[in-house]
Amino acid sequence: MGGVTRWETLDVSVDGPVAWVRFNRPRQRNSVTTEMAVEMYGALSELAALDTVSVLVLTGNGDAFCPGADLRAAAEDGQAARRLPDPETYQSARLLHEMPALTVAAINGACAGAGFAWAAACDVRVAAASARFATAFLPVGLPGELGLAWTLPRSVGATRARELLFLAPKIDAEQAREYGFVSRVWPAESFQRELDGLVTQLAGRRPEAIREMKRNLVEAERLPLGDYITGESARYLALLTGDGADSVRDRMAQRRDQIQADHAE
Repeated sequence: MGGVTRWETLDVSVDGPVAWVRFNRPRQRNSVTTEMAVEMYGALSELAALDTVSVLVLTGNGDAFCPGADLRAAAEDGQAARRLPDPETYQSARLLHEMPALTVAAINGACAGAGFAWAAACDVRVAAASARFATAFLPVGLPGELGLAWTLPRSVGATRARELLFLAPKIDAEQAREYGFVSRVWPAESFQRELDGLVTQLAGRRPEAIREMKRNLVEAERLPLGDYITGESARYLALLTGDGADSVRDRMAQRRDQIQADHAE
């Protein structure tokens, strides 16, 4: 395990190229407090700076992912509204979206509010069949946070995003897959095993290729096509001809041999 800061509301660890960020308030179903929001920004800032990390997994301890704000704690604490996090902490969603590592939201249970927004900011989302989803902002009189109106249309489309934000329906994992919000749904009893298999597969990919593909996706959202291709082609050629190029040629030869074998059958 790599040495990382210990947090009160998050369980963070690094194992080789994989970082795990687990919401860690299982008795409160991982609901969000101001402390958690601040710690999320701090943890992601720290992990984004680690060149050794190529995959980051966001999930929850216990049977919930993150159902949004801890409304019970807020109701019991009359001063809660006076202790809102610094505006900078809301950039945690940007870190998930833009950090060099491939970010995976492993949604193992209830996912709403801030939890939904953090998941939407990730590159890949997978879910247990028991997971349930809702944006949950408008019913409590809020317009949304953590970049959700920016990230959500990019995964489900503008019409679906408006439905999910304005109507705030509660949907299950299969509906979330139909909407395009999650890409895979696994039975709850095999969720961790399937997730571990996916993470192992991703961790076996060339780290430089993951980081440059992530950079491609982020730059494609910002740049005109010509400018984007200039940067993309430079990165592609650098990985094709620089350090590690032999492994690329070996993998391409293996793929060629496999294709020829498949056609021979």
